Amino acid sequence: MAITVIRDLASTDQADTIGDLIDSGLHYRHPDSAQIAYPRIVEGQQAIGTLPLNQNLKIAIVGMGAAGIATLYELSKLEGNHSVTVFEPDAKHVVHHQNPRDIDIEGLRAGRVFAARAKSEQGEDQTVYEIGAMRFPEIAGLTWQYAQDVFGSDGKVKVFPNPGKVATEFVFGDQVERYKGETWANPDAPTRQVKDLVIRYLLGNGVEPLLWIGERAPLDVIPLLKAKDTSTETLAGIDQDWKQFAIDNDGMTLGAAVRAILASHIAELPDLPGLNTERERINYYFELFGRFGFGTGGFKSLFSQSIVEMMRLILWDYSNEYTLPVTENVQFLAGLYHKAKDKLGTRLTLKQARVCDVLHQPRHTGTPATIAYYLDGRSELSIDEFDYVILALPHEQLLPLINRAGASPTLSKRRVGDHALGLDTKELENVAPPLLLDDRQEAFNARAISAVSMLRMTRSAKVFGTFDNKYESDLPTFNDEPIKAVISDGGLAASYIVPSPIAGMEDKYSSFLASYTWDDDTTRQQRDFGEWPLNPAAGEADDGKPMFQRLISRADHNVKAAGSNSYQPWWFYEILQKVEPANRLSFDWSTHGSAGGFKIDMPGDHQHSNFCFRFHTHALDETLPTRFFLASDSYSHLGGWLEGAFMSAVNAVSGVVVAANGRGGTGVEALNAEAQKLFTTLDPITQSRA
Repeated sequence: MAITVIRDLASTDQADTIGDLIDSGLHYRHPDSAQIAYPRIVEGQQAIGTLPLNQNLKIAIVGMGAAGIATLYELSKLEGNHSVTVFEPDAKHVVHHQNPRDIDIEGLRAGRVFAARAKSEQGEDQTVYEIGAMRFPEIAGLTWQYAQDVFGSDGKVKVFPNPGKVATEFVFGDQVERYKGETWANPDAPTRQVKDLVIRYLLGNGVEPLLWIGERAPLDVIPLLKAKDTSTETLAGIDQDWKQFAIDNDGMTLGAAVRAILASHIAELPDLPGLNTERERINYYFELFGRFGFGTGGFKSLFSQSIVEMMRLILWDYSNEYTLPVTENVQFLAGLYHKAKDKLGTRLTLKQARVCDVLHQPRHTGTPATIAYYLDGRSELSIDEFDYVILALPHEQLLPLINRAGASPTLSKRRVGDHALGLDTKELENVAPPLLLDDRQEAFNARAISAVSMLRMTRSAKVFGTFDNKYESDLPTFNDEPIKAVISDGGLAASYIVPSPIAGMEDKYSSFLASYTWDDDTTRQQRDFGEWPLNPAAGEADDGKPMFQRLISRADHNVKAAGSNSYQPWWFYEILQKVEPANRLSFDWSTHGSAGGFKIDMPGDHQHSNFCFRFHTHALDETLPTRFFLASDSYSHLGGWLEGAFMSAVNAVSGVVVAANGRGGTGVEALNAEAQKLFTTLDPITQSRA
C-alpha cells in the first residue's frame, strides 16, 4: 500500500540482491526521529536490549500483522526467561495456516499484508495478486534488515514496475503522454513541466523553496538524513528544525502548497490554447499535477493531506521500489514468525482469539495488564493477566479495546465483554485504563484515547485480473517497449502489469492491477463495486454486471491518440477485455475487517501520530504503573509502509525492556547503544515526577 513519491524516476542505480540494498537505508533517519537510525538498532540481528534474568515475565501481543510479527521477532531475540502469548483471531492468518500453498481467493494473510493466488479454470497456478503490501522502497533500511534475516543477503530482488519505471501512458483530458523515466515522447509536455516545477519548489532545487526546514531547503536536508557521518550536532539541529516545521505548517494541505507554487510561478509554465486567464491556467495545472503527481499518479485524492506528511515522504528520498524474493509477500512475515517461534519454543503460546477489552488491574503485587477475549468464535469470555502487553493493532481496530475501561485513573468496577452482542461478560474490580499516562488526573489518559481515535485511515481499493502474456504484442509501445503502466483520469487511477512471481510462469502470465485508487478516487467508484469486498460473478452484483465489466465500461471512451491530434477509442479498453474472467478480484480496504488502507495525516493530525509514535517513552516515568505499549504503522510517521510498522515494533519492545529493568534511566541502560536513543533523543510523552 502507501503513497509512492519517487522524484527521480530515471535512476539507473538498481540493486540485484538484498545485500545490495542494505547500505542504502542503513543510516537513514526519519525527520520525526532525526537522531535515530532505526536499522542500526537491529543491525546484525543484535537484540534491542536485555531483560532481567531473575524474572519470568509474561508478555502478550495482540495482533499479528507486520508490527505484531516484528514485535514477536524482537522479543525472541532478547535473552531472558520471558514467555510470549500471541492473540490473533484470523483463521487464515499465517500463524494458523503454516502451509504457504494454502491459499484461496481470499488470500493468506498477516494483517494488511496478504495475497491471493490466481488459478486457471484447469487449476493451474498463474499469478499472485498482492492485495496489501506489494512494493518496498530501497531506502527502507529496517525492512531490508529483516528481509536479510529471512532470505539472506543473496536474496534476489527486482525493481517494481511502477509507472515511469516501465513504458507508461498518462491520460488526462486532452493530454495523452508516453514516457519512461525522464525520456518523454514530448519533452515539452505540460505534464512534465508542471511535475518538475512543483518538485523544484517543494525541494528548493536551485530556487527558493516554498517552505524551509529551519534555514535549510528540503533538498539540503535529505543527504544529511542519509549520510553515515552527519554530526550529532547537525542531527540535533534538524530535529529541532523539523519540530518547528511541523508546528508552523501542519495546518497546510498538500493541495494548498501546490496551488501556492502555481500561483507564484505560473509564468514558468507554457500557455495552453483556450485557457485565457491566469486563474484558468492555475486551475488546469493544479488538476494536471493532481492526476500525475510525481509520475505515479493519484495525487488529487491526497491533496487534502497535510504538507507535513508529504514532506516526510519527500525527505525519504527513494528512486526505486523492489519486490521480495518470494511468491507472496506474506511469506516474508511468515519467515520472521517462524524464526521467532523456533527461538521461543515452548515459551510461545498461540491463541486464535478475538480480544474485546484491555485494562489494568492494580494489585498489591503490581499492576497486571489484563486481556479479555473470546476463543475462536466461542461466546464464553476468558481473561488472562500479563506483565506487559503490546497492542499491535491499527487505530481503528484498537479503539474499541481501549475505550470501555474509560480514562479515569480512579479504580472502579467495570463490566468487560461484548454485552451488546449477546456474548458472555464479567464484572472486574479495581479497573484502570490501559493507556494510563497520569495516575491522578484523567485528562492525559483521555488524550491518549483521543490520539488513537483521531488518526485517519485512507480508503483504498484494488481491482485485479490475470493477463496472458500472449497479448503483449497487442500493447502499444514507447521506445520499442510495451506500455505496461497507465495513469488515467477515467476513474481507474493507476494500473500496472506485473510479471507473475510463480516460478515458471513469469513469461506466461502477469498480475494485472487494473485499478489502484485512493480516497476520493475510490469513493467515485464505490457505487460500481456492488457487494464489497466480494468478487461477484455475472448476475451476482447489484445490477447483474460484475465489477470488472463496469470497470471496462469506464475505459470505453475516445482519447487523443498519442503523438497526434485525432481522437480514437482508447486501446486500454481492448486490453481490459482480454483479462481472464475466472479469477478477477475486487477488494476495498475501507470495508474489510482489517481496518482500511493506511494511516495518513490530515492537517492537525501530526499531534496525534506523534503522540502515539512516542508512547513507549512512558517507561521513563518511574511513578507510572503502565504495562501497555503500541505497535502498528498507524503509530508511526510512515503509515502504510512496513518500515513504519517495524519502527513501531522496535519502539514497543524497547519500552518493555526499559519498564522491566526498573523504568527510568536505569532501564534505559539495558538497551543497546542505538536503542537508547529512542529515549534520550525523543521527547518523553510524560514528565517524570519521581
